[in-house]
Amino acid sequence: MTWTFDHLAFNTAAGQTLQDTFQAVLGLAPGRRPPFPFPGRWLYQDAQALVHVIEQPTFDETALSHIAFRTDEDASTVLQRVQASGLPYQVAQVPEDGIWQIFVQMPGGLVIELDAKAGNLESV
Repeated sequence: MTWTFDHLAFNTAAGQTLQDTFQAVLGLAPGRRPPFPFPGRWLYQDAQALVHVIEQPTFDETALSHIAFRTDEDASTVLQRVQASGLPYQVAQVPEDGIWQIFVQMPGGLVIELDAKAGNLESV
């Protein structure tokens, strides 16, 4: 199974400020974001969304939410590996994109998001 870095996600109450900073420092530009049921924005380098900003008004300071990786493997294969690890996880689907997101709670508190194609994973 081959993995590719996909994006970093941050929780913040200051979405516009964070966007402005990433634009000024890294030259990232705002772009398309699927219609998730919570506010946020995606910042792109060319065609790749590298930073996802999750707008959380309860956050006093910006915090790393998760690090995401993607694979061409079927989501059911990825989920089987995650389940075999015994680590806590949650599953979601990107609206309109058909990509499954498997959020894994790693030891020490870090969360990783594993993005995989729908394939045989119809629902969890």
